[in-house]
Amino acid sequence: MIDASIQAVPGLFISFVVIAAILAIPTGLIARVREKPVTVRVLLSVCVAGVLAVTLLPTGGGPVGGGAVCDLSSPFPQMFTSSSALLNIALFIPAPFFAGLIFRRHLTAVAVAAVGSGLVELIQAEGAMGRSCSATDLAANTIGALLGAAAATVWLWRTGRCIWRGKRDALWGIALAVTGSTALIGVFHSSITPYIPLTERPGFEADQRAIEGADTWITDAATYVFGKGTRVEQTEVSKRSGLVSAKTNRGEISGWWPAKKLEEAAFADNKAEAGSLNQHQAQQVSTRFVQRWFPAEVHGARLTVHVSGSGNTAVYAFIYRRYSKGVMMPMRLNVMVTSGGRILNFTARAVKDPQLPESTVSKDEASKLAQAYTGHTVQGAVLIAQKVKDHGWRPVWMVGVESGDVFIDAVTGHRIPQGNVAPY
Repeated sequence: MIDASIQAVPGLFISFVVIAAILAIPTGLIARVREKPVTVRVLLSVCVAGVLAVTLLPTGGGPVGGGAVCDLSSPFPQMFTSSSALLNIALFIPAPFFAGLIFRRHLTAVAVAAVGSGLVELIQAEGAMGRSCSATDLAANTIGALLGAAAATVWLWRTGRCIWRGKRDALWGIALAVTGSTALIGVFHSSITPYIPLTERPGFEADQRAIEGADTWITDAATYVFGKGTRVEQTEVSKRSGLVSAKTNRGEISGWWPAKKLEEAAFADNKAEAGSLNQHQAQQVSTRFVQRWFPAEVHGARLTVHVSGSGNTAVYAFIYRRYSKGVMMPMRLNVMVTSGGRILNFTARAVKDPQLPESTVSKDEASKLAQAYTGHTVQGAVLIAQKVKDHGWRPVWMVGVESGDVFIDAVTGHRIPQGNVAPY
């Protein structure tokens, strides 16, 4: 809070001087009229002015984040190692020190400083001031107040003026601390959103353990797909979904962790280079790749080959699909290999075969139903396993018509709204 304030608050010194004058001049005049020591009271006023100027003047940054948020993580690990916390401690030493010299009520001075610090943090959280509220600041301020009160006690004892109003001080200090803390806790609980740093959130260590090895795995996969000389420039792991992605000097690749299932990859250079491989040889490249990374997915799958281009720049698309009782399963695997033997790209959908009810609607029946539903000519139909909203996996006829695809439930014959089926 303090180090950021000194850098960020416009006109901090001028503001401090103005606040100090507003507090110190009346305080000095009243002390003189009442024939009390002036200097120590003026110094107390100046110290209070310093606290107000450093903690409550708006910075130029506006509000931090959205809504009222306060970092309520444990302050103690960084209490005596953070420069900001140490500056907070130093800021709150002088005022309780001079208050102790004046009033001889050290516990009350500490309670006032601690409750006042809590009020400052509340204002920082609630106000659009560009400030950040944290439990570390509150703890540091309170430690500073304790040190200031202790220093006042030692000073008075050494100078022979140690007159402590023990009972009244304890009564006032405890009452103020309990009342103020209760009120602040109530306000914080009702209006402040607690922010807990990522490292202290429940399950963080388990999440970290869950993604250990993900970077290494995706790096190995990238090297296998893109070849020797591949340099991984950036990796990203989503702990929520398990999706791992890597950007390399040759292309991008992604997959799922900890399932260790690749999803897709593509060379940045997608132009087919010249090569001498024929279809059979290119298929061997694809087979080695899928057996290494998708052995379960291609087991029992049908292979269809499409060739684009010709001669030494041909590109071979190897399409793997698995069928059960005539229904195309949701597993998808497409691998494109150049005649130079390079895997240009691949896409995969590693989904286990779902349990499906028996189909009762034939292809001809589905085509007639689609034509009746739309009034358009049918161009083709394929029976696929499809996840349907509120019904789970179903055998579904995907019928192509002039206006687009129509989905027919292969068990009931009912048309399925396009928004109720997952992307094909």
